[in-house]
Amino acid sequence: MFKIATVKIAHSSTIPVPALIGNEELRPLQNLIAAEKTVLASLQRLSSDFSKAADAMRTWAISEGDDLSVSPGPVPR
Repeated sequence: MFKIATVKIAHSSTIPVPALIGNEELRPLQNLIAAEKTVLASLQRLSSDFSKAADAMRTWAISEGDDLSVSPGPVPR
């Protein structure tokens, strides 16, 4: 019973005041969970952007054809 309640509390952005007396003690935890969700959404967008960029580069490279098959070697420093 408490395990289910803990999961519900941990994954809820807000908790109604009558639900728990120590609501202010849970505010930092709620802020942390909200920040984690924001980071996760940002990483998902970044992953999507990288995938789109890789597809665009693949399309570009196919259109370049033989130009990309000749490599001058390492760039001198």
